[in-house]
Amino acid sequence: MNHPRFTLWNQGRQLVASAVVALLLAGCGSIFVPKHKVGVDAICAAGVTKPAGKSFRLVGKRSLAGQPVNLSVVAACITAALAHEGMYEAPTIAPADLLIEVQCGQESGPRLDPSARETFLELSARPNVGKAMELSREPEIWNVRVTIQGLSGRVENAMPLLSAVAASFAATDTKFQTTIDVPQNSATVASVRETAVKTLESRATAAGASTPAPAAAAGKQGP
Repeated sequence: MNHPRFTLWNQGRQLVASAVVALLLAGCGSIFVPKHKVGVDAICAAGVTKPAGKSFRLVGKRSLAGQPVNLSVVAACITAALAHEGMYEAPTIAPADLLIEVQCGQESGPRLDPSARETFLELSARPNVGKAMELSREPEIWNVRVTIQGLSGRVENAMPLLSAVAASFAATDTKFQTTIDVPQNSATVASVRETAVKTLESRATAAGASTPAPAAAAGKQGP
């Protein structure tokens, strides 16, 4: 015959085990999914609201990457991420509400420590009160810098992830640099990547269609 104290202890173990199993089953779609650790440092001027519904134009700044960066890929990812947050790219013939300066690159750490290699994306927004097409003399109203360490390969590989995170922190103030976990199967990151790919494919198709065939370009040759 079991002692009452042993019976209670055994029941307690069963309850704890059941609770742990329930927790694992409930979170199996998240706690076991590999995550990216992304550094975020965002600042915002007082009184500035989220930019949803506003138009933007991207303005490139000098890249610090140790290798050439495909700016079309970077721009496509950022545009897709900002669109996901409710913004839209201004038409080429119209001034934008915001001019957003873009800087990206890769800061190499010690050669023997690849994990110290930092890939970053920085967005800096200025209002376009003067309706300029590319440059604004207005003060910066928000800035967000996002980083990921240990990336192998080209800078562009991280752009869907970094763009998605940067856009989500636009016009916010983190007070200090922080680190967030982003699941590798993030739906937002996947959406940014797919939208960027479609944009680039569409532009490539349009460019191919507008290029005249060699014979047509040279003109018909007579005998």
